[in-house]
Amino acid sequence: MSEVKAFEFVDVHHHLWDLSRLHYAWLTDKPFEGHPSGDYSSIMKDYLITDLQKEGKPVNLIKSVHIETADGETDPVRETEWLQEVADKHGMPNGIISRGDLMADNPAAELERHMQFANFRGVRMLSFMGLDFLDDQKFRRGFNELQKRDLIYDMDAGWPQMGKAYDLARAFPRATIILGHCGFPRELNVPYFNEWRKGIRHLAQAPNVACKLSGLLMVDHNWTVDSIRPWIETCIESFGPERCMFATNWPLDGLHGDYVSLINAYREIVKHYSEDEQRSMFVTAAEGWYRI
Repeated sequence: MSEVKAFEFVDVHHHLWDLSRLHYAWLTDKPFEGHPSGDYSSIMKDYLITDLQKEGKPVNLIKSVHIETADGETDPVRETEWLQEVADKHGMPNGIISRGDLMADNPAAELERHMQFANFRGVRMLSFMGLDFLDDQKFRRGFNELQKRDLIYDMDAGWPQMGKAYDLARAFPRATIILGHCGFPRELNVPYFNEWRKGIRHLAQAPNVACKLSGLLMVDHNWTVDSIRPWIETCIESFGPERCMFATNWPLDGLHGDYVSLINAYREIVKHYSEDEQRSMFVTAAEGWYRI
């Protein structure tokens, strides 16, 4: 009988902030109006890697990927530089997804500057709020600079953008695209779920797209295992365990739950999968897709 491996977790979507080091306008200037998480005033303070490691220790957090959040910085490379310093000292984050404007006049120059830092893996551009630029030719020229460098596009896209997201993935088959937060569900009703499910199934037909199982607490503030189950199960059924990876969106989703309870909820939802499939969703898919 093969030995059962101890549970381990790689968190592929979290945030850190040091308010004395970088400028986070959404935390220190004017709160983001209409943020799906609701009132986030309780997290408008430093959240450091030691905080994340403390919360993740009971579930054996072994690696992590940081997603950009210093929206007040005019030079996004400053956040990458800081995160690399953190990683060199604390062993995390193992991957860094930076803010990047692929529609800038010379996105290649900024990508090259990010690439000076060992843990840099790619960029994110916020689009789920309706900035529907995925088929814009200027964006695609910038996107090609990512593909040429074998970098990741961490994609924010809701179901209305899924068609364009699929077309982008097929147009750049060598690119690596990772969909954030289950496709950012924003409503908890059956008609919305049905449209979202169609979008997820369509996008999953592109083999170079993976999906992060996270972010559900932003819209489902009174969540239970059963309330988040259909979203997670649909993503896994569509993408398969080898293209799905769990994440926490911490500390934002910490507004509506605690770290250990969320991971245990994930474990409950996928307990009928094989040990290898579960390990893929909690560890190895993340390690492979983010190259960490």
